[in-house]
Amino acid sequence: MVNVNFILLIFIQSFSLTTSRCNLRGLIACIEVPIECLDCSLTIDCIYGQPISSSCRMLNGSCLNNNDKPVSSFQRSYICQYCYQIALDELTCTPNITCRRHQNSNRYKSNCTISDNTQLCLGSRTFYRNIECNWTSGNKKSKTLLLSIFLGGLGFDRIYLGHIKEAFGKIFSFGGLGIWTLIDSILIACGYLTPDDGSVYIE
Repeated sequence: MVNVNFILLIFIQSFSLTTSRCNLRGLIACIEVPIECLDCSLTIDCIYGQPISSSCRMLNGSCLNNNDKPVSSFQRSYICQYCYQIALDELTCTPNITCRRHQNSNRYKSNCTISDNTQLCLGSRTFYRNIECNWTSGNKKSKTLLLSIFLGGLGFDRIYLGHIKEAFGKIFSFGGLGIWTLIDSILIACGYLTPDDGSVYIE
């Protein structure tokens, strides 16, 4: 008589393998195995920032250890820290192009994940983090300065920066008889006169 529980167990294991996100092709080094292919025992009983070792096992198949031998269980080193504590340059975060520097609210909430899919850390690998706005408007400082010097009397520099009202003022006053044009050129060169959206110049 066929054991129903045994058949059910095989079916569940087969289903979990087919729906797993782990898609390894061939043997690779154990240190290169992505997290979704591993079951690792992580502990919070550690000193923050210190290296610690974890026992990991392959969910499916084997990997090559330091001696190039196929194994299904191995030790992997990682730094004792939660995933949200990892440095920003090691994360992949959603950008916000409507956010500008030097605005009243210069941070935005971004959805971040760990860039290195082999890096171990405590807690969820996907989380929100407040990131400083660093989006620029696309205005070049050198181009703005040239517009101010040669066409500032006609308000072209102010139009380029998005200061439309001031641009009309310069046009009808002929650049403040040259004084306004000179002042704007100095302000642009010093970085005090910036785009109207609060962003910064690009290089």
